[in-house]
Amino acid sequence: MIVKTFLMVMVATQVFCGSVDPRVLFLQCFDNVPYVAASAAAVALMGAVFGHYIVRMKTFNKIFANMMKVDFLVTAMYFGVAFTVPSLVASKVMIWLFGTWVLGMLLAPFNSDRTVLKKITEYGSLVALGALFSVHFIPQFQEFGSASTIGMIISSIMSMFGAGRQK
Repeated sequence: MIVKTFLMVMVATQVFCGSVDPRVLFLQCFDNVPYVAASAAAVALMGAVFGHYIVRMKTFNKIFANMMKVDFLVTAMYFGVAFTVPSLVASKVMIWLFGTWVLGMLLAPFNSDRTVLKKITEYGSLVALGALFSVHFIPQFQEFGSASTIGMIISSIMSMFGAGRQK
């Protein structure tokens, strides 16, 4: 949750102030500090409440390790790209942090049977998400921003759903 909260601060600073530099936030864009702080607090609160929910539910016991692995990989991908090209992915990261990962985790215990389809969904979604992030580095494909946003949202949800399987 610390990484997700820091990621939210970074992308909120990009969205509200136009730069990820903390000096810009505190010296030039001081009026937007409450918005950035509220965004970070919302993500931290959602994570704490949802983390409490996951720990208490028995249906998550068998799939918890897989879900956390995939959640870490997806978070690391968003985090890496947000540092590299924050202007291109800031809005996509905000959409993901404000509900996509929660929706994916809610879907994860829907069917916890170990199936080939769920393995393909988990690993295929991670590969698809990585490929969609890679598109941002190729200038010819940067104009397809909204299409890749939808792909990132769907592959983030599906990777969590695919991780929800027993070992």
